[in-house]
Amino acid sequence: MREKSTIETDFYFSPESMIWRVNREQVLLLGGPRALLMQVAHPMVAEAVYEHSYVFQRPVKRLLRTLELTLALVYGTSEEVMQAARTINQTHHQAKGTLSENVGSYKQGEIYDAQDPDLTLWVYATLVEGALSGYERFIRPLTYAEKQAFYEDSALLVALLGVKKTHLPPTIDALYTYMDEMMASGKIVVSRKAQAIAPYILAQTSPLLKLLTFPSSRLTVGLLPEMLREAYGFHYTHWEEMALSAFCNGTQRLVPHLPNTVRYVTQYRRAVASLNGRGVT
Repeated sequence: MREKSTIETDFYFSPESMIWRVNREQVLLLGGPRALLMQVAHPMVAEAVYEHSYVFQRPVKRLLRTLELTLALVYGTSEEVMQAARTINQTHHQAKGTLSENVGSYKQGEIYDAQDPDLTLWVYATLVEGALSGYERFIRPLTYAEKQAFYEDSALLVALLGVKKTHLPPTIDALYTYMDEMMASGKIVVSRKAQAIAPYILAQTSPLLKLLTFPSSRLTVGLLPEMLREAYGFHYTHWEEMALSAFCNGTQRLVPHLPNTVRYVTQYRRAVASLNGRGVT
């Protein structure tokens, strides 16, 4: 159940909820491209994105729009959350078709539908796992109870996108097991279209962009599970692994000392300002 607030608000989630506490961290945005690469490692998701998204024409706009809708689901009022969910559902309603080629265990001609609960579950799982793993890498370790609370909050959002509670793994550990099984079973396969999408996710589509985004793209590669890193054909050295470890250790020490205007996302700060405007501290 959604965490009950001791504060009377119009927000969908309690300001005290784990979903608020975790997603407020700006540094978690560094893990966004990792989640997107994991999502399109599902051949049906890759097909839907390749054929129906404007990722190739306006990749930055698509990324910002996705981020805007995601944070609206977390920090919005009940009305704003419902509107964001409707927008996502309307967009996904049009993303359907048939697989254009054989990929792993998937056969050419198989039907894909962005509103298929199985596809939505995979996308949802990458976001939940990505947020929690990013928080633990960049901020601090979480207790099992904290991770479970975050998972239960997130489950309320995926229900708005058409995935019933009975379709979800019952616990956060069960979600991790589901993801491991998906990758081990061959259902997660990096297709030719996923390979084509990857440079746009990493902002590596021109010589200048490759230079400018080299640090962030290598960070993304380092954060990927090793199996997917290899499936995409990304090379990753021992020295880069050491650098990533040092970077994460550095963020854990630095982030707690940052001013709120730097540390927290705008949507969270706007929500807190709204609460403070009502006399809530």
